Amino acid sequence: MKYISKIKVLILSIFFLGACTGDFEEINIDENLPTTANSGTLLPSTIFDGLNPHLNLQFELTNQLMQYKVYRNNNQSDRYDLVSGAAIFDGFWEAAYKVMLDNNESIVYAQENGLNAYEAAAKILNAFYGASLTELWIDVPFSEASKGVSASIQPAYDKQEDVYAKVLMLLEEANTLLAADTKGFVMKGDILFGGDVMKWRKMANSLHLRYLLRLSNQGSINASTKINAIVSNPSTYPIIDSNDEAAIYDFSGVEPNSSDFSLKTALSGLSPSARFVSVLDGVDASDDADDDPRLPFFATKPPAAPNGPFVGVLSGTTREEAQGTGGNAELYASQFTSKFQENRGLLDFVFISNAEVQFILAEARLKNWITTSTSKSYYETGIAANLAYWNITMPVDFLTRADVVWDDTLDTLMNQKWIAMFFNNTLEAWGDNKRTGLPNLIPGPLATTVTGGLIPTRAFYPTLEQSVNSANYSAASSSIGGDKITSKHWYQN
Repeated sequence: MKYISKIKVLILSIFFLGACTGDFEEINIDENLPTTANSGTLLPSTIFDGLNPHLNLQFELTNQLMQYKVYRNNNQSDRYDLVSGAAIFDGFWEAAYKVMLDNNESIVYAQENGLNAYEAAAKILNAFYGASLTELWIDVPFSEASKGVSASIQPAYDKQEDVYAKVLMLLEEANTLLAADTKGFVMKGDILFGGDVMKWRKMANSLHLRYLLRLSNQGSINASTKINAIVSNPSTYPIIDSNDEAAIYDFSGVEPNSSDFSLKTALSGLSPSARFVSVLDGVDASDDADDDPRLPFFATKPPAAPNGPFVGVLSGTTREEAQGTGGNAELYASQFTSKFQENRGLLDFVFISNAEVQFILAEARLKNWITTSTSKSYYETGIAANLAYWNITMPVDFLTRADVVWDDTLDTLMNQKWIAMFFNNTLEAWGDNKRTGLPNLIPGPLATTVTGGLIPTRAFYPTLEQSVNSANYSAASSSIGGDKITSKHWYQN
């Protein structure tokens, strides 16, 4: 991929070399390589380049905070010591802004050449990364960030409500552009949907639903009205309604097109959390027959007791306590399966899944914001969609089991949505938890000393920002009550 900045350097280099090499440039031209960047050459990188930094962020932060997994030997994130993960968080900050920079360059080119599909795709991706950034840090640079060579290296921070307003606007604009599109992805480059304009449109509107729901506690947004407008007008606002339409990047498993997760060696030191196991282990932990079929797909029985129950490890404890399960957690606690490393193409990157959309609709229907179908139907479709995503056969009685059956409560809905988010963008599960307090996660004992018994709501701002953009960093920190990992988001009650 050739980025604008690299191309400018290349062009200057060729110019100066040409002054002293005569016709050198004429006999060394590779006609298969572009000399100018356009929306088609930029799109693959803007789709791909942020994926692994995002996955690494999930691996090191949200998978622990949302109590999916526990480190038995190195539990900084489990005990909310987020300083130790700064490099991971900083890496995502850098990658997200680089992607948005390239998207902004693509938007300019697309507008100049009447390429609606490329402009819309760039705006959708900018909306996704803008929302991810504010979910991690609350107030972040957005309106002044990623503007290219003319931009300041000291951009002001946008307040979270303004970031989300821009995110919603970008998604609305993208849907409008795609509805009027007549050319499609004529320059190729669409490695996400293979040039399918309708799938991009459904991605935009489905993300729109996600972020409206995220902001629904803020009355000024009037989220319920807009959600109803989208759902009740499928011709104007088509949304994802099958797994085949989901916004999912499929890693091939062949370098460089593979997930960093598949390269992780730390899986051998991980166990599913006690909370995760308890939810998936059915009503009777000693009876495998009522286990959620996803539990043996994700985890193994303890090596020392392969015929016993699954055993999770308590989140937020000391390393000694985490290791203390049965006297030796290596033997007496469940482990994660190695299938994601053995099959490096098994794990995808999920922008938004069909299961998540169905759970969004279930909540909207439960709250009577929409009148289509029933909350029960959407809920059950969401569960089925997640099982199908993993190619797991649903037991015939699964939806009627005591711990799964629909009971018209948000608690049951959010429990199943939380399960479905595992390996499916756990950053969004974190956002749901901050919005609803569900699922009910009990912080471990170390939380009392680190966060006063609270689950972290954000990461620390990148260290580089404190030195390079110190004035704006200080203003943003002050605005959110300090650069603390428990600062409250604007959308939280």
